[in-house]
Amino acid sequence: MRFNVAGTAALAAGLGVLSLLSACSTSTVKKPSSENPSATRPRELPTPTAMPTVPPPVSNEFPTPKPPPKVGKPGEQIGPEITFLGITRADGKPIEPSSVASNGVATFTNFVGSGFQLVIEAKPGISGVDVGRRVYAYSQDNPNMQPDLQIEVDKPLGDGSVAVCDRMRPNIGGVPAINPPSFSTSQKVSNTLNDLGCRFEVFLESDSACTLGKSEDWQFRDPQTKIQFCMTVAKAWNFPVGDTLVSVRLLDTAGNPGPVKQIRIDRPEVAPTQRPRPRPTPTVKTLPLRE
Repeated sequence: MRFNVAGTAALAAGLGVLSLLSACSTSTVKKPSSENPSATRPRELPTPTAMPTVPPPVSNEFPTPKPPPKVGKPGEQIGPEITFLGITRADGKPIEPSSVASNGVATFTNFVGSGFQLVIEAKPGISGVDVGRRVYAYSQDNPNMQPDLQIEVDKPLGDGSVAVCDRMRPNIGGVPAINPPSFSTSQKVSNTLNDLGCRFEVFLESDSACTLGKSEDWQFRDPQTKIQFCMTVAKAWNFPVGDTLVSVRLLDTAGNPGPVKQIRIDRPEVAPTQRPRPRPTPTVKTLPLRE
């Protein structure tokens, strides 16, 4: 019996190649193994942990809330308190009163009736509301329009002109009188309060005041002062000869009036004569003669 060796060898070789290809295809496809559970389990994300809320530290530096402002009844004097009322020299240096009556009304003497400052200082009163700043709030047909600074005199200043706030040239004039003193809401009183009040300036800081202290620095006359009103008394609205009563009150920003304070400005009829100052006798120096 004869065998075809070449054909047998070729058949064996072909079977070997098929077996090899089958082994390769089997190794490329991997099935999930039960020994490796992480291969099919989804990835777990970390759960965030809630942090405890920490309350803010207790501090004494927080401002204490202010009590609500008090509202007074009509006419009740719970408004601003006047801390200083008087006069100073034109350069801001203080002038002491010449006398003080038993009711506390001080008298200041001025021999020419002008050339000095009239000064009013104030602080919040019982209401606790800030002092009003308006020196002029005029309406010719509304007597309820009045300034926060309310000042009047019982004798006319200058020519006593009834024109309101005529303090500028060419129509410069004086201030009419209110006698007896009154702070009613009549048109005449409101006009006069605006006429005199508009001649004042307002100062809110002590170092920019119109008055000088003991060290000759600009400062309020009273350390409790929160606001200052100053007027230079010009010749056009100078104080007349004799005794003039000045009455002042202020309103706070809520419209509450404060207590009235008064002073007197005394202008003597005859000013004191100044004694002539002796002139020093000049001394003549003789120069030595050359020999």
